[in-house]
Amino acid sequence: MKKLIKITAAALAAGMTVTLAGCSGCAGCSGNARNLTVINSNWYSDTTFGGIQQSFILSDEHPEYTKEEIQYSVTFDGTNSSNTSYSVEYKDGNFVTEFYATQYDWNAENIPSNYRSAKPETVYCYKTVLTISVKYTLKGGASSDWFDDSVETLCYFRSAKDNLQPVYSKQVLKTTSPAENKADSLDKAYKRVDVTYENFYNKNCVEITSVTTEAGKQPETKVYGGLNKLKTSLFDNSSLYVALRGMKFSTTSAHSINLFSPAAGGISTYTAYSGINTLGAEERKSISAALEKKELYVPVTKDADGNDVEDAGVKYNALSVAYTGGPLSGSAQTVWYAAVENADNNTSRATMLKMSVPLSFGLGTLNYVLEEVNFTLWNK
Repeated sequence: MKKLIKITAAALAAGMTVTLAGCSGCAGCSGNARNLTVINSNWYSDTTFGGIQQSFILSDEHPEYTKEEIQYSVTFDGTNSSNTSYSVEYKDGNFVTEFYATQYDWNAENIPSNYRSAKPETVYCYKTVLTISVKYTLKGGASSDWFDDSVETLCYFRSAKDNLQPVYSKQVLKTTSPAENKADSLDKAYKRVDVTYENFYNKNCVEITSVTTEAGKQPETKVYGGLNKLKTSLFDNSSLYVALRGMKFSTTSAHSINLFSPAAGGISTYTAYSGINTLGAEERKSISAALEKKELYVPVTKDADGNDVEDAGVKYNALSVAYTGGPLSGSAQTVWYAAVENADNNTSRATMLKMSVPLSFGLGTLNYVLEEVNFTLWNK
């Protein structure tokens, strides 16, 4: 479970197993690449539009153009916890995602000098903020105080026609991570994490400069090259949910992808595949109601003969992601998206509905469930 442990501790000591964004298909990346994952713009009404819609670019000149912002409740399920050494509790969990387009300044001072370019570029921006409190308890023993954890991620990346190719990402973690499977004292059960990762991609997406800054320590810089030699798509660690949102799945399909995570030591292989997990009846009902408020779902209350029927709720696809790069494979996280029923009139925008994220060491599962759509795309 070593690989899963590293990613869990880095991406979310409170549970987020993996996150990623796309990198493949450009002139610099595609020369030797094979089996690149096809990405569609499933967040638009017209999913075949490969570029970035003007109305998705935040602008002072067009205040009517709005970002997508969605809020999720985060709850803990310890029903199937198998850890016999200690347990965890979580409370007050909240997860917010923001998605929009903006200008990326390739000439900014923080960008490595050899990566800079005078010309700015319109790119997507995806942000997430998780806040949650956690407490650790030894089996039959002492309990810790409640720790206030947070994880903030930011990623800039290109359009679907460029396979969501990343240009920059950042993760800020202030979390309390499970430290090991067995703990004979409370202080061995968890580890405090206070670290920031910044990842700069050069313009041709063949090299990454990654800067790690731990609290109280000097920044460390590492360069990762040879991205153009990878045989499948490479993704950054901050846009899993956009990348999965744009993929096409069937009951038999699977996508092999590479994940870049500085916390896990570089690039690892994952598989994204269709899952069989279902939404509970009540959570499906509440999610559908939240989507309906923003015109992202139209209830079906009549059958083909015009008879009244109870609405079944939004249709969805369940997708899973698991580490498959070696013998120490980890548990999969599952993500539910609204189904794309009409590629030319995509009402639901393949909105992310729920995530189910296993914690390391058999400590349980965190469930992220859509609670409210605060803003949606201006261009319906």
